[in-house]
Amino acid sequence: MTTDIIPILESFREFVSTHDYKNNPILSIYVNIDSTNPDNRREQPAWQIELKNELKRIESQLDPQEIKRWDNQKIWSDTEQKIFNYLQTQKPTGKSVVLFTDFNDIIGVDLPISFKTSIYYGLPQIKHLLFALDQYKEYSGILLSGSEARIVEVFLTRSSNEIKIETEHELSRRFGRKSQTLANDRRDQEFELRFIREIATEINEYFIDHLEDSRIIFGGNLQQAAKVNNALNRAVKNLVVAIEPIDFKLTDSEVAEIIRPIAYAYEQDHDVTVVENLLYHFNKNGTAVIEKQGVEKALSEARVKTLVLPYPVDTEEFDALIVDVILSGAKIEFVYGEGAEKLKQYGGIGAVLYYSTR
Repeated sequence: MTTDIIPILESFREFVSTHDYKNNPILSIYVNIDSTNPDNRREQPAWQIELKNELKRIESQLDPQEIKRWDNQKIWSDTEQKIFNYLQTQKPTGKSVVLFTDFNDIIGVDLPISFKTSIYYGLPQIKHLLFALDQYKEYSGILLSGSEARIVEVFLTRSSNEIKIETEHELSRRFGRKSQTLANDRRDQEFELRFIREIATEINEYFIDHLEDSRIIFGGNLQQAAKVNNALNRAVKNLVVAIEPIDFKLTDSEVAEIIRPIAYAYEQDHDVTVVENLLYHFNKNGTAVIEKQGVEKALSEARVKTLVLPYPVDTEEFDALIVDVILSGAKIEFVYGEGAEKLKQYGGIGAVLYYSTR
């Protein structure tokens, strides 16, 4: 399953709530450590050079008189060493890692996708991390064929067009005897019913704890796929995006290439729907707000359930608000492409509320 956002957000909340981030600047550090990049496998990896250059860039933007002071130079030198020590001793396993430090304490989070190495100074810059997790979607291609089933997990990143494939084995096995070896039609039907029931049960168990970060596309035998879909738990059934004529014998890569455009189209439609629902509830019964002032007021009243933002966020205008929303425990959802453009027409920000005060 995809990177679990809950412990990531808990770590961030604990860090910013115990550090005076509004009055003391935080370094937010994104480092591309992707080991598949040949430049990162050199004796001196590219990420080390890029990180040093970013640290120099940030330092050059600070007050030259302040940075000349011996104590400040030591703080920067110690912090740089601390960052490199973290990366070399913790040995992150993702494609990127994001670090937050107040020049004393430091926390880090592995990311499954590549980020350009970059550093931000001031308010914690978590929007890039949140967007990465929001956009890193898992699509499970579940293919059925007579007495067999297989699942191919495809991880997609719309903003960078990356694709990653993982094959799970929970469903990659045979169920009983092939139906053509059964004695009669009745036994064929009994086998079919048991096959459908067992597959549906396994799918329910597999996805029930990941309802917010998963999508399902069925393929293979379309009649079986439809029957399994109908037998699913309602919550899991809501994850099903499509039933497509995907050949059971295709390779994982071929399955992924079929899933990619279906997934992109679905996510684009989903983002537009999110914004349209936001506007509908704003106009209908006040259980949504738009524009920054309305969101800030609702947040101060602890009514924000989900903050909706476009990506990319063109300015730093919402940085403090994003941190406040995370500290409140509310969710954040980013919309991309057409959905983002539509939201920008209404102030570029909105929120779904727990209740209305109209």
